[in-house]
Amino acid sequence: MSLDLVSSGIKLLAGELSLGQYKRKCPECHHTRSKHKHDRSLSINVGSDGIRYHCHHCETSGGWMHTKDDYVPRPIEIRESDTGNEEAKNYLRGRGIADTVIDNHTIQGTYTFNGEAVPAVGFPYRDGSQIVAIKWRSADARKMYSQENICRDFFNLENYKKGNNILLVEGEMDALTWLGCDLPENLTVMSIPNGAPAKVRDGKVDAREDAKFQYVWRAKKALDSAGEIILCFDNDAPGVALRDEILRRIGISKAKLVDLDEYKDASEAYSDKGESYLLGQLEVCEPVPTVGLYRAREFRKEYDKLYTEGQIKGASTGMNSLDRHIQIIPGQLTVVSGFPSSGKSDLIDQIVLNLSRSDGWKTVYCSFEKPPALHMAQLAQKLINMPFFEGISTRMEVSAKDYAFDWVNEHFMFMDHSLDGPSTIDGILDTASAAVMQMGCRVLVIDPYNFIDLPPGDRETDSISRMLTKVQKWSKAHDCHTFFIAHPTKIAPDRRSQSKVVITGHDIAGSAAWFAKCDIGLTCWRHPTDAEGPEFHVWKVRWGWIGKNGSGKLKFDRPTGRWSDFTMEEEDPDYWTLEEDAL
Repeated sequence: MSLDLVSSGIKLLAGELSLGQYKRKCPECHHTRSKHKHDRSLSINVGSDGIRYHCHHCETSGGWMHTKDDYVPRPIEIRESDTGNEEAKNYLRGRGIADTVIDNHTIQGTYTFNGEAVPAVGFPYRDGSQIVAIKWRSADARKMYSQENICRDFFNLENYKKGNNILLVEGEMDALTWLGCDLPENLTVMSIPNGAPAKVRDGKVDAREDAKFQYVWRAKKALDSAGEIILCFDNDAPGVALRDEILRRIGISKAKLVDLDEYKDASEAYSDKGESYLLGQLEVCEPVPTVGLYRAREFRKEYDKLYTEGQIKGASTGMNSLDRHIQIIPGQLTVVSGFPSSGKSDLIDQIVLNLSRSDGWKTVYCSFEKPPALHMAQLAQKLINMPFFEGISTRMEVSAKDYAFDWVNEHFMFMDHSLDGPSTIDGILDTASAAVMQMGCRVLVIDPYNFIDLPPGDRETDSISRMLTKVQKWSKAHDCHTFFIAHPTKIAPDRRSQSKVVITGHDIAGSAAWFAKCDIGLTCWRHPTDAEGPEFHVWKVRWGWIGKNGSGKLKFDRPTGRWSDFTMEEEDPDYWTLEEDAL
């Protein structure tokens, strides 16, 4: 079988799959294997921007990326014979769904699950008037599910009218429950297309689930034009994580939350207390708190969680010696400084690349000094651990270059300042907000400070203080970690050693706020001879549970720009091989 045929077959298969990761038999090798013939050795990653596949047995691999406009959903024609199944209709009636809602928002038909044709409810997803995807659910207690085509948008998005308020719920059945209530005319009910996240970590959606939230970006016009956005998700851990992730992406300025008390979801509440209860909870739903004074009861869940689980664990920098001093915590601000050519930008590149590898985190860069293509090449070198350019060392092959491109494309976004990239802090944060909404970015890197336009006429120290306050608030609101790189003032070298002293936050140009307002303060420092490798110096850690002040040495490989612990290669020589990473 040719690779072209394998690729084509997977591409057709992927059209039937939702965003996510899958295991399948490899069409290239499974029929030739005498042992473990039925192993699902082929990994398929269906992302919003394309597909990648890799067989862990025969090493067949490949993929392709969608261009912006090349995905055209296949319209689905519904025959009269596929509708009006009374058994499916009675199933919905038994759940309290009104006939008008059943007829307008569902298909009552028959669907084959695992070879068995059974009465089923179909939830049509439309692009305008055309049905482009259907989610099927068996009309019985077995809750069998399947779908035709990828559900790429909110359920019932086609009925949204500009300026309406939006009620977002977790599933289509909850949407039907709400649609059967006597709702205000200016309220559009919409459901998440793929339910709650499968992976929740420390109460948050795992970063590897980010690709499943592309429907938020696709509905940006509707979300931006909506008056209020009201969230009513399931009252369980995945539902809370889903709520927080949606809020992280859309912002909290016009968001409200429906409190269902002890009920798991709207359907359960409706079944027990009826329409009047749901409408009453909708009427008293409250905005997401932004500022103000609160009773202790508002934080009871977080309080109890601290007791049972302790403080949240941060993500690793990917370097043990640095991990002993800092953790990367969402919602915090790290200020990084150092003299020119000390490696501060390069070290942050290494950290965020490590985060993409270990935790699936995505990063948006505001890098004033690096053109995006060059920046991508430098990230590729670190990922592959081979030079990108011709030189004294063997450079990476074309396949490795292409693999690195796909990785960078999936995990990084860039503001291009050679074109029309933002130059004010408000513009930078607005653009970063779009990156959070579109790709789920969890890291913002601003490099360096001195290219940012400050308000004319203000004292620099005041402008910097207000700027850092904005960055702090943005980081917390979007649950992102921000790395902010800033140059120090000019410091004369020591007369004896001719080396410059190690700077702290107090030595950064412009304002003492650099020290006061950061959660973590980090300096890169090199001895003039660079004989023992670069050093890191942690000069501030706001919270003791994050880490501690101190310093250490790191290994730097000039041909690849890779930073590591001195002992990493002895402990795990294959840690950075391409073969391990390839899907």
